[in-house]
Amino acid sequence: MSVTISQSQERARANRKDTGGARREELLRAAAECFDDLGYAATTVELIAARAQTSRPTFYAYFRSKDEILLALADRVGTELESAQSLDGIDGTPPREVIAATMRAYADAVFANGGLVALFDAMAPVRDDVAEIWDRLMRRTHRRYTAYLASLDPATVDLCLEPAALVTILNDTIHHGAKRVARDSPAARERFVADQIRVAERLIGF
Repeated sequence: MSVTISQSQERARANRKDTGGARREELLRAAAECFDDLGYAATTVELIAARAQTSRPTFYAYFRSKDEILLALADRVGTELESAQSLDGIDGTPPREVIAATMRAYADAVFANGGLVALFDAMAPVRDDVAEIWDRLMRRTHRRYTAYLASLDPATVDLCLEPAALVTILNDTIHHGAKRVARDSPAARERFVADQIRVAERLIGF
């Protein structure tokens, strides 16, 4: 069976995606910086390639378009945020410590990606491809956090609302609040996290 050049290019691009590599990482980093500094509309493939100190042909060897690298970043940032709220290996850990640790980790992940988090939040309502990735993140973190609160011994907590409703408030507050202070000083970010943890402790009823 004959293989066209375009098919060969697609296979090569897929292989580069699977194997990763320094060049792909440089392009992702450059795109993240461009989107953060300039916004999505003003960013071009040429600007991304220039910031990565490479060429347009090299960009297209790894990504089909600006849209594709945008979605790759959305998936990466979403995965980082979801991983920050991981509840793996918490058996025996006091719930108060679990809540504090996961809230701090989530806030730190938002701080590290503040501009992109704001971009994806803004794009999700108007772009189905971004929404598919971003909404999946929100559903998973909400479901995981809700299940955890529902599993707590009622004798040790006094939830002010049903778990799902409480999680909506806590997740929205930490997500959007951390996004707003992402560019503030380390001291200001630390105050924000400490305040959020205290609020969560009150609402959960420790």
